[in-house]
Amino acid sequence: MLLALGIANPAQAQVQDASSTAEPIRVRVISGFAGVRQYEQHEVPFWTERVPALTGGRLLPSIISFSRAGLEPEHMLAVMRSGVVLFGSLEANAVALTEPELAATDLPLLADDLVSLRRALTIWQPRIDAILAERYGIEVLATFVRPPQVMFCNRPFVSLMDLAGRRVRVASVNQSDLIVALGAQPLVVAFDRLLAAFREERLDCAVTGALPGQGLGLHRLTTHISPVPLGWAMSFLTTHKAGWTALPPAVQAVLRRGLADFETEMWRVAEEERTLGLACALGQPPCPVAERGTLALVPETAASRAAVRQLFVSAVLPGWARRCGIACAESWNAIAGPVLGLFARW
Repeated sequence: MLLALGIANPAQAQVQDASSTAEPIRVRVISGFAGVRQYEQHEVPFWTERVPALTGGRLLPSIISFSRAGLEPEHMLAVMRSGVVLFGSLEANAVALTEPELAATDLPLLADDLVSLRRALTIWQPRIDAILAERYGIEVLATFVRPPQVMFCNRPFVSLMDLAGRRVRVASVNQSDLIVALGAQPLVVAFDRLLAAFREERLDCAVTGALPGQGLGLHRLTTHISPVPLGWAMSFLTTHKAGWTALPPAVQAVLRRGLADFETEMWRVAEEERTLGLACALGQPPCPVAERGTLALVPETAASRAAVRQLFVSAVLPGWARRCGIACAESWNAIAGPVLGLFARW
């Protein structure tokens, strides 16, 4: 793995060498998806401009996306445990097959908005922290979200309950449980292959973010969109604990404060982009792009929304519990169940 990333020394050694002198500490960050607004407009400037300014030039990070590092997001647990880099993002749904508990708060239909998502995360965060510290020697410094994943389809539907028989691209294994419960067929298709899959008539619908979907061009090949959040593409900004401890305490302190502010910013941006994404899909202001969509919005009635919501209890949470195992499902029932009123059955 070290050779694959072109890094000769683990992060801890690099930090210790620089910390013992007055030289700037140069560290590597692996995070995000190249070409996505969150990465290009927010993550890159944070690490390359704001962090050096916050630390008075003491910490000089370089950031690279997963793809440019030659990595799949699911590799990041191993990368961070190895200490190859000091900072790296874990995409919750990408590591869900290895550690299902890390994606528990990003299950489809758990949270309709960022307030309820933050509440669930606050309840479950100690469990996430314990898993990563005890099994991987890494620490969560911030949690980021993106605009919600929503449903695009290339022909009319009146509710998510109206998707039986359709072929639906999913963005996570947990979404597959929901799609199966709807009577549809979940398919794994890379984001950059979505347009080809629609053109080749291999897909009827796709779950993805509204704004990324617009940027890709889904508005040209689809006709209807549901605004119901089916996940928030959550990620955890983590650090290799031994390398982090080797940083000067003053650098740790200022970086923690900076990351807390950045987390708040990223959640605000997610809400803004949720609004922009739907506006662009529907061809409405305040969409900032010239080529807007003309999709039809598919709202849920009170009855259909209740039926969709029930699928979280009957299909999504049980599916997660079966993959996760009895021990972690019992953890959910002990920690989150009493507060959220949602218990895992399997």
